[in-house]
Amino acid sequence: MKALKLPAFVTAVLLAGTVALAAQNLVVSLVLPTQDLVPAATVKIDLLAVNPSLTAAPFEAPTMLHGTLVAGAKSWPVELASTRPGTVSVAPGAFAYRGYTLVLPPGVSGQLVLEIAEGEYQPLRGVLMVNADRAVAALNPPATPLSTLDAATPALAQVQRSFIGHFGPHEPVYFTYGTKAPGAKFQFSFKYRLFDFKGNSGSTAQRTLQFGYTQRSLWDITGDSSPFYDTSYMPSLFYESLASQTADNRFGPFTWVGYQAGYQHESNGQGLTASRSLNTLFLRTAFIIGAPDDWHLIVAPRVWAYVGDLVNNPKLRDYRGDGELLLVLGKNGGTALAYTGHAGRNFAHFTTQLDLTIPLRIKLLDFASYFLVQYFNGYGESLRDYDKKSSQLRAGISLVR
Repeated sequence: MKALKLPAFVTAVLLAGTVALAAQNLVVSLVLPTQDLVPAATVKIDLLAVNPSLTAAPFEAPTMLHGTLVAGAKSWPVELASTRPGTVSVAPGAFAYRGYTLVLPPGVSGQLVLEIAEGEYQPLRGVLMVNADRAVAALNPPATPLSTLDAATPALAQVQRSFIGHFGPHEPVYFTYGTKAPGAKFQFSFKYRLFDFKGNSGSTAQRTLQFGYTQRSLWDITGDSSPFYDTSYMPSLFYESLASQTADNRFGPFTWVGYQAGYQHESNGQGLTASRSLNTLFLRTAFIIGAPDDWHLIVAPRVWAYVGDLVNNPKLRDYRGDGELLLVLGKNGGTALAYTGHAGRNFAHFTTQLDLTIPLRIKLLDFASYFLVQYFNGYGESLRDYDKKSSQLRAGISLVR
């Protein structure tokens, strides 16, 4: 049982069957299922405690609640058994709840009033609707609104709907270090869903409009004053279509993943002769060879077209070319080796980057992390020196690969 922040719907359930505990600064209520029940069914009921005060208050519900079911002139004594005993401190402005189960008497029907008239939390009342005409009871006890919450949802429910839930992984996120200057290299990246197209579901393609942002820096961490050698800023706007999770996207050993198409700007934020910038329209697609949940090869080609002029770096296309190929060999959740390669115009300037990622199991860190070994050989590791060849071996940590 955890103390959780108060979501919006709790205000509604407090309108019925509540009792204020002045000594403990708590408001306690019964939260019952809203759907019709059947006679002799097992029902899930929650005992909700809300703390509207400015100080923390203990919430200790009994292992058993004794009450009465009333239907007109008839009544039945009932017991509500706790599914999770314990005591919790409810912070100011937060709530906590304890789950109970109740077995309905056979032969009951219509509107039933549940009354808890003994114990510390009383009087409590709530209404259950029983439909005797229903042929079969549900295999699982009907759930209350609180039963659908997990520990992270209540405090962030409103924020997730409008903000956090729109973020997702985009390009790899990592920090690495090598012995050659500039030794350190790091990258972070995310995408933010701007628009969801109609018809999205788990069995259809997920079609969205995304804003993406990637920033990659080379850092001369061992130099005087540890300056940043160069940084590439890469905002983008693109349409993304991800394939469904059903077998419809399987073609023999191939699994279709989806594609992205859009616009990307890239610059290093410098001025005068150090300024570098370009704009491209790009298309990236991907498919998997082999079983997605076992050893497989991801093939993700990307092509682009330059838009606008390249005044700041007129020969960049000669070195970067018009596309790149990403190959990832690995097992889902396991070790993976990624190859990213591109060639300049007329295949005159080849560039290769290899990324070996090995999962790290660190009990103190509650997020996925990988040990990363990265080898780069070619042109354009920094936008500043797009026409200079370099090679570097680095190692570090990757959070998104």
